[in-house]
Amino acid sequence: MEVSKEQNIIIEGRHNKPIPMDLIFKDDGKPKPVVIFCHGYKGFKDWGAWDKMGELIAEAGYFFVKFNFSHNGTSPENPTEFYQIEAFGDNNYTIELDDLQSVIDSLLLPTFKFGQHLDPSDISLIGHSRGGGITVLKSAQDKRITKLITLASVSDFGSRFPEGKKLEAWEKKGVQYIVNSRTGQQLPHHYQFYKNFKENKEKLNIIKMAIKKRVTISIN
Repeated sequence: MEVSKEQNIIIEGRHNKPIPMDLIFKDDGKPKPVVIFCHGYKGFKDWGAWDKMGELIAEAGYFFVKFNFSHNGTSPENPTEFYQIEAFGDNNYTIELDDLQSVIDSLLLPTFKFGQHLDPSDISLIGHSRGGGITVLKSAQDKRITKLITLASVSDFGSRFPEGKKLEAWEKKGVQYIVNSRTGQQLPHHYQFYKNFKENKEKLNIIKMAIKKRVTISIN
């Protein structure tokens, strides 16, 4: 049986930005284990091999879900282009955790249109790069997550921020930029990104949360 695809289903998250979601599954009416995929930094759900990966996982009998974080810089109208660069600048780790929570919650609503195809007692997360860190944290927070897979996951968020004079300059200016090597765009990071991390440092500690969940990860 070929897999079915439902693309760009819109979820209204907690942060006033839509979350586009794709579903890939065998339309056989049978409940299946759920696999939710989280993309990485400067990533998006339609990048590279993610669709093919979803097809292969669905063919193996799983209900596969991938989505765009609400502030990743894309939009439902342009899901592969970074036209929403101010939203990118307003993104932070707690927003991404909330987005993932919204995706999980939406799948388990009694009104979810494709609910007969998923098994709510068996939910796995897959995260790539920065998304791997998000999935480690979420799996430690949410008892509904039964399995966790990371693909080249980051192991620490704090070490990725600048220090010293670079950090002071960021605070003073309010924004710093990073080049998107794929498009050549200058993408902003507003200082709130660092401030939000400092305010939530303990709950964003990937290693600590991995130990809590008894997850084995490799240090990059």
